[in-house]
Amino acid sequence: MKVAWKLLFVAALSYGTGYSSLQADQRLFIASPGRPAVIYTCSLHLESGKFGSLQVAAEDVHTEFLAVHPKLPVLYAITNESTPGDKQIHGGVRAYKIHRDSGMLEEFSRAATQESSGTTHLVVNAAGTSLGVCHYSGRGTSVLSLNVDGSLQNQVAQYVHHGSSVTDRQDKPHPHGVAFDPSGTVLFVADLGNDHVEVLHVRSKSELVRESFWAAKPGAGPRHVSFHPNGKWLYAINELDSTLAVLAFDMGKRQLNEVEVVKTLPDDFQGENTTSEVVIHPSGKFLYAANRGHNSTAVFAVEESTGRVRSIEREPTQGDHPRFVGIDPTGTVYLAANRFSNNIVSFHVNKQTGMLTPCGSILTISEPMCVAFVP
Repeated sequence: MKVAWKLLFVAALSYGTGYSSLQADQRLFIASPGRPAVIYTCSLHLESGKFGSLQVAAEDVHTEFLAVHPKLPVLYAITNESTPGDKQIHGGVRAYKIHRDSGMLEEFSRAATQESSGTTHLVVNAAGTSLGVCHYSGRGTSVLSLNVDGSLQNQVAQYVHHGSSVTDRQDKPHPHGVAFDPSGTVLFVADLGNDHVEVLHVRSKSELVRESFWAAKPGAGPRHVSFHPNGKWLYAINELDSTLAVLAFDMGKRQLNEVEVVKTLPDDFQGENTTSEVVIHPSGKFLYAANRGHNSTAVFAVEESTGRVRSIEREPTQGDHPRFVGIDPTGTVYLAANRFSNNIVSFHVNKQTGMLTPCGSILTISEPMCVAFVP
């Protein structure tokens, strides 16, 4: 096994090079925690935006979020695991070898996150050396180190969150989304429960320390965060009040400074809404924020010198409750995964204006929660 994975590591040295050029197809992996709970796979044709045939890539895995190793053909899935003889559920992560041609996944590693349950979101740093995971129904954020073959180490660095805020959903911490800075040594955590974005320093494999935090407006409910490619700005999507925060990152002080906060909804919208996801176009020129209720993508242009955003359009997601949205690594196709209507819809991205146009392709799938792109 060790020899085989060393060969995989060597073969994968060119794996990441496909991200810079337009591939005819992208391999997709889709978290579907319905019945049965599986990870699906299909292809996505980038020129047409059409989906290939859907098949099961991994069975018996209840996961709501996936992440791809930046350099190796490895997929990670957050899980909640039970140990033999122990009825208690524990947070966990599984690692799968990707067989790209067939789309099949082969589990080769798993690890506990040292949290009771409630794994919610995960991210791998750019170097492929660390994996961050947070726990919405727990109180902790964990960082696991990765071996050179992408397998998970058992040693965990953990930070325990504290605090609460003003709404019924904020009676305790609810760490919801994580993102690494470009150096891979600072982890940002959106905590919906205490209205913070925590700035955590990964000091070692066993030490995760809070350096500072940004405080959102009480009741805003930070859900996810996304870093701009230039490493200067962090964008936080606030679930409860449907706003987007632009934050400047001071690496020297490991501190976030608020630049502006804008609405994701039109002024005349009177219905109920929660936001879900924020993603940056690979060019850094555009930002996309998902609205659940209004069921739209708010598209913004990013100001090159300041990171401020300007509203361009709000494009319907053609489904109900877009829990996940994402862009393929070439910046060509945008996907909206509509959980309640059980579909994923593809859109062409205008790389000059950032605007979205439906491709006319809709994939029917049970409870799509997350899509991972693999070139």
